[in-house]
Amino acid sequence: MLKKLVPGATLLLLAACANTPPPPQSAAAQVTPPTGCVSDTATRLPVRPGDCAGVGSTYSKQQMDNTGQPYVGDALRMLDPSVSVHGGP
Repeated sequence: MLKKLVPGATLLLLAACANTPPPPQSAAAQVTPPTGCVSDTATRLPVRPGDCAGVGSTYSKQQMDNTGQPYVGDALRMLDPSVSVHGGP
């Protein structure tokens, strides 16, 4: 009985290994957006992978907080000197 079980189990194991699909790649690894492409906007409209919702720069709350500036305009000037902000305190 054991002589029949070992070869059968070996063939089953080999068949399972041969049929294992490769792990899927993440969406970020498959599609790289162009430079300056903003994939998320305030409208939250869905955007297909590879398309741009807009062109520009985005900054996270953490990046804004890390500047130490109390006003948004001052924080933006620190993050991107090409930004011109009008008005404010």
